[in-house]
Amino acid sequence: MAQQSARVEENSDFQQIALPLDLGSGEHVLQRIRLEAESTLGAWYELYLVVTPSGFLIEKHSGSSHSLSRQKETWFRRNLPDAERKYAQILNSKLNQKRRSPRKYKVME
Repeated sequence: MAQQSARVEENSDFQQIALPLDLGSGEHVLQRIRLEAESTLGAWYELYLVVTPSGFLIEKHSGSSHSLSRQKETWFRRNLPDAERKYAQILNSKLNQKRRSPRKYKVME
C-alpha cells in the first residue's frame, strides 16, 4: 500500500490533509465544525456529518499544529436523527468545559 504524505494548507479555514474527506459519488457534507484547544501543542479537532447513498458518516479528524500526524475516526448511522445525535454527542463531549481532559476546546468558525 502506498504511503500518503500529509500537507498542511496555509491560509484556509481548515488546516489538515489536502482533502479532509474522500467523498464518493452521491456524498456531501451536511455539517462541519473545527475546534481548537488552548494547549502547548495547538490541538485541533474537526468533525463532519456526511450524507452517503446508504446512510450517514460522522467523521473526526484531529491533530496538533506542531505535527503533520493526523488521527481519523468514522462512525456510520443509517438515518439522519441517529447521525445527528452521534454528531451532537461527540461535539458536546469535546465542548464540555468540565471534562477530565486538560484540553478544553472552543469553536473556531
